[in-house]
Amino acid sequence: MEISNFIKKCLYGVLVLCFSVTAVFAAPLRNYVCIVRSNLPKDTVTFLKDYRDRLENRGYASYAKNIDAYLKGSFGSGFVFYASNGKPYVVTNRHVVKEAETVNVEFENEDGSDSSYKELKIIAVDEDIDIALVALPDSYTRKGLTLSNVSVRDGDEVWSAGFPGLGSDPMWQLGKGTVTNARAKIKELLSPDISTLIQHSAQVDAGNSGGPLLTADSKSEAGYSVIGINTWKATYRESTNFSIPAAIIKSFIQRNIAGEKKQNIDERVKQFVKSTADKNELFFSLGKYISNEMISKTAGDDFFDALATAPSSVRSVIVEIFAYDPIEGLRYALAYKIWNAFQGEDGALTTEASAAEESTNGMKVSFTPQGKDAIPSLWTEEQGVWRLSEFGEAKAQKSAKKKAKKSSGASSVTGLEIEDPYLINATVGPLIAFESQTSGFNLSVLFMNTYFGGGPFIQTEKVNNVTIGGKSSYIRPIRSETMTTVGAALRFQVPLAFNKFIIAPFAEVRPGFTNFVMKSIDESSARFYFGIGGGAYASYRITDWFAPMVGIQYMHSIYSEFFGGSVEHANNMTIFAGIKLATRE
Repeated sequence: MEISNFIKKCLYGVLVLCFSVTAVFAAPLRNYVCIVRSNLPKDTVTFLKDYRDRLENRGYASYAKNIDAYLKGSFGSGFVFYASNGKPYVVTNRHVVKEAETVNVEFENEDGSDSSYKELKIIAVDEDIDIALVALPDSYTRKGLTLSNVSVRDGDEVWSAGFPGLGSDPMWQLGKGTVTNARAKIKELLSPDISTLIQHSAQVDAGNSGGPLLTADSKSEAGYSVIGINTWKATYRESTNFSIPAAIIKSFIQRNIAGEKKQNIDERVKQFVKSTADKNELFFSLGKYISNEMISKTAGDDFFDALATAPSSVRSVIVEIFAYDPIEGLRYALAYKIWNAFQGEDGALTTEASAAEESTNGMKVSFTPQGKDAIPSLWTEEQGVWRLSEFGEAKAQKSAKKKAKKSSGASSVTGLEIEDPYLINATVGPLIAFESQTSGFNLSVLFMNTYFGGGPFIQTEKVNNVTIGGKSSYIRPIRSETMTTVGAALRFQVPLAFNKFIIAPFAEVRPGFTNFVMKSIDESSARFYFGIGGGAYASYRITDWFAPMVGIQYMHSIYSEFFGGSVEHANNMTIFAGIKLATRE
């Protein structure tokens, strides 16, 4: 799978589902369809709040806002189904509950009131087919929907039910449409466990993910039976929505109710190894193996590393996912690091995994890529699925990682995608006389975001000829004319990234005041100062908070008396060196 295909999948799945209002609906149907709200683990919430501050302090304000929006909470839809064991469950999409520890389920009563069930356990998930199963309490008394055994045909009338959002609040809606392709095959959306999808035109929008796709059924008390679960929506096509067929849902439920796990630890590890060894799969195939626990431990630093050093194509995927779901964005930044650890200069390497060994807090597995040191790992169960909670990387692998980055195109220009997180830019350097006007010394401290910033500057110059109040003074041997200028520098820059190198052309204006000291006639005078110019600098990222820099700047300066009189002009070049600093954690 190529990155472009993954982006397509994101565009199908990331905007997940719901529909607009229709005038006709069956009130009893609301008894069977519910709102599903995820409850994030407390340590995940704590981590995200702390990480939001880290992003803010390093200049990534837009990313910090993404976390704020995410922490406000999200919701999807689901429906009730009674399994063969006689117990009620809520069926929904896996992506609705993907980071959740538990979920809250809400029903809208016919009288307008709500009934809710708190902290419900997620029984099983399947990332490949995007289905999750939530256990309802024994006190639950409502009835459930049935799964249809009728084959779906092109042109069949269908209904989409659920609770898409009106603003930030879910609102019941029932949408009517037709089956436009009963056996849709979309490569980016199909897993090995799904042969075809149901494509339909029943209106869907964000919030309807996990809700049922229904067909009229006179034998059902609800008047409908389930033929699918609404999961994806085509972003750039009207009324093009996709549902997972009822047969897949039924198989998933039966398998998990019977106590069968899709994979044991050994099968899971084999699948992981296959993904790491397939150079055509790329890093995002590893996302499903990474636990929330591991994200909280290590993914924060890996996200910063990806922004600074990853190829632009990789970073664009990670940033796009992060904007919608920060946890998922961090997950894929970590997946990229892991993927790189298994790659060689010529692409994927043959990797072997040792047998899993039980430990006090999970299962230990060691991986041995050909030509590299062994990589230890720890696996724990999360939502009933084995996931990585620790992944060690030997020092000997660093050179191989650098080669992998080089071969993957990490040196490509990322242009305006760069975020420059260094808040303080301090520079010092000499002024070189230009047109024999001035020479001297310049010091500035600028407080910058990615593109804009400003701060104080001071410069001292020696002047060949200057006129003050109509008097001319010419420098004689061992006697000089000097002036000191203080003011504010206002800068606009466009940083361009080349791996850890950043080259930033900039434009700058400098208002201020200048004091002339004329030794030859023992006089001094103050004047207005205004400078305009530009230049460029290059910096190298040593750590995520420190980068040295060098650059050159041209400046045209104007010195004007306060109340009319003479105006002097000067031109110079400044060669400067300095440092860029970000706030430490």
